Amino acid sequence: MVLRRKKAGHGSKVKNQILAIFLFAAVVPTLLVGSVSIIQLRRQMQEHYEKQLAAEGLRANSVLSDITTTIYTSAEALITTRECMRLFGAKTPLAAADTEYSNFNTHISILKNNTAAISNISVYTNNPNIPSGSYIRYIPFFEDQPWFPILSDKGWNHWGCTSTGRQKQDYYELTLVRRIGTVTNRYAAYLVVQLDNNNIKNRMNQNSYKILSTVNNYPVFYANNADDLKTAFPFQEEYHQDFCSYSGPLRLADATALAHIVSFRPYGTRDMFYICVSAPDAYGSIRGMTRTFCLIIAISILVPAFIVLLFSSVFTGRIAVLKTAMHQASEGDYNIIDHLKGDDELSDVFTDLKRTVELIHKKDEEIYTAQLNEQMLANRQQQMEYKLLASQINPHFLYNTLETIRMQALSAGNRDVARSIKLLGKAMRYVLENSGTSFTTLARELSYIETYLEIQKLRFADRFTFEIVLDEGIHPEDYRILPLLLQPIVENAIVHGLDSVEEKGCARLHISADETLLRITVSDNGCGIDAETLARIRREIEHHDPQDSRSIGLYNTNQRIHLRYGDACGMHIESSEGSGTTVTLRLPAQNIRSCPETD
Repeated sequence: MVLRRKKAGHGSKVKNQILAIFLFAAVVPTLLVGSVSIIQLRRQMQEHYEKQLAAEGLRANSVLSDITTTIYTSAEALITTRECMRLFGAKTPLAAADTEYSNFNTHISILKNNTAAISNISVYTNNPNIPSGSYIRYIPFFEDQPWFPILSDKGWNHWGCTSTGRQKQDYYELTLVRRIGTVTNRYAAYLVVQLDNNNIKNRMNQNSYKILSTVNNYPVFYANNADDLKTAFPFQEEYHQDFCSYSGPLRLADATALAHIVSFRPYGTRDMFYICVSAPDAYGSIRGMTRTFCLIIAISILVPAFIVLLFSSVFTGRIAVLKTAMHQASEGDYNIIDHLKGDDELSDVFTDLKRTVELIHKKDEEIYTAQLNEQMLANRQQQMEYKLLASQINPHFLYNTLETIRMQALSAGNRDVARSIKLLGKAMRYVLENSGTSFTTLARELSYIETYLEIQKLRFADRFTFEIVLDEGIHPEDYRILPLLLQPIVENAIVHGLDSVEEKGCARLHISADETLLRITVSDNGCGIDAETLARIRREIEHHDPQDSRSIGLYNTNQRIHLRYGDACGMHIESSEGSGTTVTLRLPAQNIRSCPETD
């Protein structure tokens, strides 16, 4: 048988197949699911931040709207009374003790003290008839005041931001400027209300989000981080409209943050407030969560990949060992390893291979032993022929001589002598014909035994009887055995077993068979054998001493059986003193019809 082995590098390797299966069955789905999950996670996180920022923007919007509305309506109740209009339109000088002047100062004081959102409240007028006091200030020109730029030609009421120094500190505060109506156009008065940043901060700053707020185009007047005060609000063109709302990335302090911007118009004015709520760490958190998720995906791929790679290396190594063992066995080298590591189907395959190799090895040994035995048997037959030659006995010459003597006896009328010579010649012819053969039929062997018994009856007359019994279904011509196998046993039964019997001696040859074995039993009713002698005979037929001539016939017969058929077949002797002897031959049931062979 010619073995074709693939060159290294050709064909699919089991390891590559395992890795390919892992790649398409685990890595690709994991990457696909992980990528979709990351995208979904980023979207959900951004939506979550946007919702939180929108909610916070709405809250800040509500707080500022509430504060501005409260301040505006409070001021409305103060400056829209007729007394206030008469007071600031006075045409004659007033004293601080005047009722209207005193009542107005009292109302302002109550408003300031009862409204925590107000840090400062003042009324500025260019009416020289009104004296300056705690809350009312006379100034000839409004243009020099820091709050004056807040005013606009489009209305009397405006929100803006002012930067004022009080107690050596610079305050940048949300400021409401309202013009006070007077009974004359000659004089004017303005109510200026500055809101307290700390109060706004206490109401606005309730979470970690960054909040910026401004009004119109002013810098930021409120920020929960002091560094952001008075900085430019992140305006865009689309913000300058009646209402705007924006959610998304926004550039703040040289960094991109997720922000939400909302605007509203305060009660009573046409100003626009803008509120920006941002989460500076939102994108960082999203990126951090993305990196964490990517790391988890990488670990979930790399760890199984390492395990699969390690398993595939071990697995392919075991396959290589099994392949090597099978290659050794295919080339007739049965010295393979004793064990394959592991407890799986590969181990079972190796166990079956090991058992098969052992059986092949055993069969080879049996074939070699059978060939050796056959050669030994042939050598023994050759030795027998050499001995015949050495003795200068020519069987053909002897047979021809006996035939001549038989003819002479018949001529002389001595038929008994002629019959004896005929039987002897017939026996010698069988011996001559089978001296160079390996097998003969059971029928021919039994015919020879019958001839041999005829000759023995000439010697022993009527001292014994002999019968051959075949079980039903046995046809002697269908079985084959070694030639000249039964004669030594029959001879022992007559010559030794019945030697001391004077009359009614009986010898019996019984043949039985099954599918595998042919049993030939030769028994007699002679004197039997004592236990010690029987033990010695049993030893001698197995291990004979060349210097001892006793039991040589039985030893040769037993050895011929062993050499031809193996140790499973052979001879067995049973006997007891005074009860006769039984010799049983166990031979293979070689049926010529079922498995014919030629010599």
